[in-house]
Amino acid sequence: MPPEISSAARASSTDEMRMRNYRAQAEARHQAEMREIDSKNSQEIQRVEENQQEQLEALKNAYDVQISQEGESLEENLHKVRMENDDHVNAEKKAGEDALAKVKTMYADRIAEYRKNSEAQLAKLREETEASAQTLNREQRKIAMKEKETKKT
Repeated sequence: MPPEISSAARASSTDEMRMRNYRAQAEARHQAEMREIDSKNSQEIQRVEENQQEQLEALKNAYDVQISQEGESLEENLHKVRMENDDHVNAEKKAGEDALAKVKTMYADRIAEYRKNSEAQLAKLREETEASAQTLNREQRKIAMKEKETKKT
């Protein structure tokens, strides 16, 4: 195998390995960020729920009549917070998935380009090899013809 091909194959293999490593690192970072966001949101929801419980107990002791109105208001606020947090988590997930898809597409394009270049190099080498073989074959025939002519004379 010519050194140009083996070095190109090694370079392509090395690039593919680097791309895989980068992709794995990007996915790991994305997963870590998502876990951190989920943890923060869970803590925030827990804090809001604890605050709501404390407020409800205070209202029950002080204002028996107003409990239903205050409870409904707090429930609506909690629902809003949950919805906003869910929207935020979903937006972050989508942004991460979009970034991952973009990276995957970029690497797929790079791999396709490397593959195309490699195939073009292989085709060129095949053509050159075939041309060399034909030239050698013609030269061999000429030599054989000259040998026949010298044997005849």
